[in-house]
Amino acid sequence: MARDPISDRYVVSLGCRVSVEHGATVTKVDWSITHLPEGGSPRPTGGDREIGVICPRCGRSFAVRVETATKARVKRQVQRALGWLLVLSLLATIPLLIQLGGQTVEEGDEQAVDNIGLLVGLAAAGAIVGPSLLFSAGVHDGVKKLRLIGADGRKTMWVQGHRLF
Repeated sequence: MARDPISDRYVVSLGCRVSVEHGATVTKVDWSITHLPEGGSPRPTGGDREIGVICPRCGRSFAVRVETATKARVKRQVQRALGWLLVLSLLATIPLLIQLGGQTVEEGDEQAVDNIGLLVGLAAAGAIVGPSLLFSAGVHDGVKKLRLIGADGRKTMWVQGHRLF
């Protein structure tokens, strides 16, 4: 699920929850997604910038942090590289795990047990964290930290019924 390449312009894709349907095994949430500002806006040239957006559906005010294009591209590349390294590490850890798992271990040989435990941990990290990093790299666009702006002007992390897409 890769998004478009990161450009020098950004668009905030703000979702406002329309309805929630609870089923026996599934909960379905319908979102009204608005792309703000229309046509995009230039990214900051230095440092992150916090911008304000207003949900056109419910009228609530939010703050969103936008990264520079360079920072967003670097984060995406680092996540992708680490994800591939972890996935490719499975090519080494799984054969070693199979080889060591088939050997007989002497009673009291804690080193062999520690090696198996380490390899199981590395294989689990490669199988779980690697694809997760690849997925998050594909959707990272440098627009993050949705915060609701309260009536007193303070920002809160509790943003019920809204999310960034």
